[in-house]
Amino acid sequence: MGKAPPEELGMAVYKLSAYPKQLRLSDGSQVAVRPMVAEDAAALLEFFQRVPDEERYFLKDSVVSESVINGWATHLDYDQALPLLAFDGDRICADAVLIRHRGDARSHYAEVRVVVDPEYRRHSLGTAIMREAIDIAWDAEIDAVQIEFVDGIQDDARKAALIFGGEVAGTLKDAVRDHAGTAHDVIFMRIPLGRSWQWSRY
Repeated sequence: MGKAPPEELGMAVYKLSAYPKQLRLSDGSQVAVRPMVAEDAAALLEFFQRVPDEERYFLKDSVVSESVINGWATHLDYDQALPLLAFDGDRICADAVLIRHRGDARSHYAEVRVVVDPEYRRHSLGTAIMREAIDIAWDAEIDAVQIEFVDGIQDDARKAALIFGGEVAGTLKDAVRDHAGTAHDVIFMRIPLGRSWQWSRY
């Protein structure tokens, strides 16, 4: 049986007509942002290979596996998982994924995951592409987005979420361990997308 269209499930379709678009970074440079297409697989694999191993270790997927990346590229479904890629020329420099739940009980919120090339982290690229993903969620009438952070590892991304009004929704103590076996908490932050988010866009 085929999947029902998002509108039949009571889900607004993501509005992507603004893409590709240019984002201006804090140093005055610009990057192009657009949704991932199947042909981006090789460049996306190269991007994740540039992310330090101690950071990749905490991601939920084996992002340096060619089969994993090719699987994403082959089964793109923007209304379930929308990958936004930032490009400097042909080089991917950031990846933000907006994940929406199809079940009715969770359809009012989405998850956001962001990874940025280490060479671009001083130019507010992570904050800029996170905002793009959140704006898409707001346009789709989603009430809130949720982001997970590994305490002590993903603190810069957590600061970006705070800029957007993120609130700590919960903490899992000692939820993950690093290479050395040291335990780290996982912090869940929730960003409400009500009228205050609408005002923040102007």
